[in-house]
Amino acid sequence: MGYTLKLDIYYFTLKKIKEETTRRIRGEERVAYLTEKDECILKDFVNTLSIEEIDEANYMKVFLEDFINGFNSSFKPNKNNTQAMSVTTDQFKGYDSNDYTVWGIFKGGATGIEYDIYQSSNATIPTSKVAGDSVTSLYYFYKIWMPIDSNVGILMVQSYTNTGCTTLFKEQLSSYFIAKGYKAEWSKCIPDEYIDRFLKDGYISEIQVVHRNRDTNRPLNPVFNPFTHAKRRSIFSRFKIPFKDFISVVNYKNVLKSQIKAIDTDYDETQDKVKLFYVDSEGKRANATLANIDSILPTITLDDSLKEDNSQLPKWDDLHQYTKGMLNDIKRQISYTPKLR
Repeated sequence: MGYTLKLDIYYFTLKKIKEETTRRIRGEERVAYLTEKDECILKDFVNTLSIEEIDEANYMKVFLEDFINGFNSSFKPNKNNTQAMSVTTDQFKGYDSNDYTVWGIFKGGATGIEYDIYQSSNATIPTSKVAGDSVTSLYYFYKIWMPIDSNVGILMVQSYTNTGCTTLFKEQLSSYFIAKGYKAEWSKCIPDEYIDRFLKDGYISEIQVVHRNRDTNRPLNPVFNPFTHAKRRSIFSRFKIPFKDFISVVNYKNVLKSQIKAIDTDYDETQDKVKLFYVDSEGKRANATLANIDSILPTITLDDSLKEDNSQLPKWDDLHQYTKGMLNDIKRQISYTPKLR
């Protein structure tokens, strides 16, 4: 069987950046973006791709070329320099302006560390070495749906069992949007069939907010030393939020933050941590932070028929056709209706 093909799907929305600032959070400098309150229609972003207003018939082609050209045929690392990726013009790719999609192959893998390479029959003498600035890359599939008449887009990224560059691709796409003046907000997309199969009877039973801010005007007098490390929590309990209802909301992370803010006026979404406590259909319990909620969501595994014979790589065109059908199902799921042209 070998490696299993997997697929991650995300909704994204864009907000126009009004101001960029640098903040120090827990000893680390971070760039913060002040954005407009509401998500933009994606056409607003599309019009930043060219000085002249782009024709609807070719803007997906312009977007694809502009995104690929940003890599300049080189690898771009993540912020920790542990992975790097690139999208190049020589790989399988395509666009469909009628369907508002682009797709293709990207290369990605580990970097920033030196590897020894051995033959499997000899674990004593390495045959070669991979330098620390090299990239041990694999090929992956991606698809982006960016309708000109909606404020919601979709990203699909393929990976393999225990290896992938999904987070890295999201980072690079986010950086691309930022360079154009827009900040992306992401939330995991789970197709209805997976919600029905894995999340049908599960529910969120409790939400906790771990507050990080202290009142600087009332410094703590450390008579009891443990208080200097104490954390304050707001706990929301005695309810059941069906997980399928929660995950079906396109921008569920931001929606939940706004609901918490309405009840807990001390909540600071830039610093406080939100934890969700979940009970599945069998009564098993799990928890995850809102930022890392993907860890308790089901993985979309793909059938081995989508792999090349005698290879672990996907059949790229077959995967394109398969994800096209899945995308159409998701559009129905979110009640997307294209405008008349």
